[in-house]
This record gives sequence, structure tokens and C-alpha cells, in this order.
Amino acid sequence: MHEQPLLHSALVPVRWGDMDSYGHVNNTVYLQYVEEVRCSWFASVGIDINHDSQGPVVLQNLHTYLRPVVYPATVRVELRVLQIGNSSLTLGHRLNTQEAPDTLFGEGHCKLVWVDHADNRSIPLPESLRAHLQRYLPS
Repeated sequence: MHEQPLLHSALVPVRWGDMDSYGHVNNTVYLQYVEEVRCSWFASVGIDINHDSQGPVVLQNLHTYLRPVVYPATVRVELRVLQIGNSSLTLGHRLNTQEAPDTLFGEGHCKLVWVDHADNRSIPLPESLRAHLQRYLPS
């Protein structure tokens, strides 16, 4: 996935409460970090996922855990466009930390479907979003 152009990245501080009884970040929290960065990307391109009448709904999440993250740390989440469908998009993600930028802690992807919230049906991606995403597909 690292050959694709970088769509968006952001830093997320690890909180003490993110840890589990094994002394590392709980597995469910990794996806929360990815979600937070994905939502910040949507906001950065003008998509209000809380108030728009249409928007993304998660269809599938996949994450491979490669190394444990421990507190204190700051996670860097990188997003890349993997696939654009008629009504869906798949974003890849990779996690490293500021403290160990060359170490890959996890990677995966999230498939999102664009939905009209009034009737809960999939609809085509907005053309402006499609055009923006296509700039980040590998050539």
C-alpha cells in the first residue's frame, strides 16, 4: 500500500486509558485512531459526516496488528486511496508512531459506502469527491 500517494495523515496521542491489561493499546483502539483520522480527512475536504443528508457508512474494516503500541506514544495514521467504486471507496491505513517512525505497528483498510440517510440506500459517490480521490490513485 505504501506505493500509493498519501491522501491524509494525522497524529493521535495515546491516552493512558487506551491501554489494556496486557500493557499495550487495546486492539479496538487502533480502529478508533483510524476512524478519528478518517473523520478529520472528511472534514478537511468539506464533508460534514454529522449533518449532511448523505455520507459514508462503514461496510468493512480490516486491520492487521504487527506490533504493540504502548503509552506514552503518539500514533501517526496515514490514509491512502485503494479503490473507488460507484458508491463506495476503500481507504488503506498504516500506523506508526512519532517515536518510531520507521516501525509499522499495523495496517489495513476500510471500505465505505455512500448512503442517502433518509432512505438508507447506497447512492453514487459525489462527483467532486470522486474527482478528488482519483488524484490519489496510483498511476
